Amino acid sequence: MKNILFVVNADWYFNLHWKERALHAVKSGYSVFVALPSCTRDLKINLENEGITVYEYYLDRTSLNIIGGIRSFLSIYKIIDEISPDLIHSVTIKPNLYCTIISRLKNLKLVSTYAGLGTLKISNKLKYKISRTIIFNAIKLFNNKRKMIALFENNEDLDIFRVKKIYSDNQLIRVFGAGVNLKDYAYTTPVKNNKIKILFASRLLKDKGLDILISAVREPKEKNILIELYVAGIFDLDSPLAFTEKEINQYSDNGDIIWLGQCSNMPELISQCDVVALPTMYGEGVPRILIEACAIGRPIITTALGGCKDICIDNENGFLVESNDTKSIALALTKLCESFSLIESFGLNGRKLVESKFSNESVFEQNIDIYRKLLN
Repeated sequence: MKNILFVVNADWYFNLHWKERALHAVKSGYSVFVALPSCTRDLKINLENEGITVYEYYLDRTSLNIIGGIRSFLSIYKIIDEISPDLIHSVTIKPNLYCTIISRLKNLKLVSTYAGLGTLKISNKLKYKISRTIIFNAIKLFNNKRKMIALFENNEDLDIFRVKKIYSDNQLIRVFGAGVNLKDYAYTTPVKNNKIKILFASRLLKDKGLDILISAVREPKEKNILIELYVAGIFDLDSPLAFTEKEINQYSDNGDIIWLGQCSNMPELISQCDVVALPTMYGEGVPRILIEACAIGRPIITTALGGCKDICIDNENGFLVESNDTKSIALALTKLCESFSLIESFGLNGRKLVESKFSNESVFEQNIDIYRKLLN
């Protein structure tokens, strides 16, 4: 039985996006391990009951401190040395960097997923420019072309790595996000009401576009269109882009949003809303919330950044709006508010798109096929 080690940068992220894929690997006959910077007791018990062994390592997700980077590297190295995996699957930029170096030193096979480059891609601050140069050159230097595969959730990121020749063309593979369980996220018919409910559900980072969405929602309200903005999300206070609880509570107190907190039953929440909006300015992969919204049959509003344009086909299952543009978002909102038939048709088109490209079955089998080919 082959051993696979997942190295991921946060327990909540693994639970939301990677747990089902890891469980599918278990069902496919692999011994599965996961390394996380920390893990809640409940999640650890749940994973180990499902046959996944959990290890914890040191990681400061947002710091660019060299000493912290060395500590993270050694922490992951120790785990890999103990497990001796046949294959490592690392996810996000820091685990990818450390695992690339370790895999080359230990002659191991590696799959690295780049699920959007986030701040590293979009920021023009000097420290991020320097970090980009160091990280990209280190991955290029330690790349073992015969034993490493790189997966990308959007073509923009893939092209960056191709142009910079960090990987060779035959190492680069385009994938389509996390995938969703089509039974859990079943299509539900939207219900026509007097009031249109907009849902924003995401990590509460300022570059995800909540500020601009709040401003955009005010325009239809001024035209006496009945519209409400519901916000659900996770506070990610490790990030320099994070909203504080005080800021979100202020929006709630002002009546700009209906604050729901962190929600676990997303299918029910999405089905109770009419539109899902994520006007992101962030370096996205394919945002899971947009896949979930389309699966349930709700139109989406988002920008053309990263993998967003893969799940949002403009004027077919939603609207692509200009980044950081209140007028563009307000226009899209108004069109949907004024046409329930558009909400219905966009919702049906979104469901068909998810069934064809973003189901768990298609994503899981692609992963397993990549593992088999690399291991063989």
